[in-house]
Amino acid sequence: FTQQYQPAVCNFSSTPCKDPPDKLFTVRGLWPSSMVGPDPSNCSIRNIRKREKLLEPQLAIIWP
Repeated sequence: FTQQYQPAVCNFSSTPCKDPPDKLFTVRGLWPSSMVGPDPSNCSIRNIRKREKLLEPQLAIIWP
């Protein structure tokens, strides 16, 4: 998870920058990565579709 604010958001806001109170965020994109080796490549569509189904309910909330 990465959260970024454009500098202008904090510089020109009347309130200090802090995490959103509801702790929800918007997904801008999904990129495969691995913490233990090289990033995945040439992934089979079957595995991707299977994982998409598991993520769909959560994505429906945070990525309308």
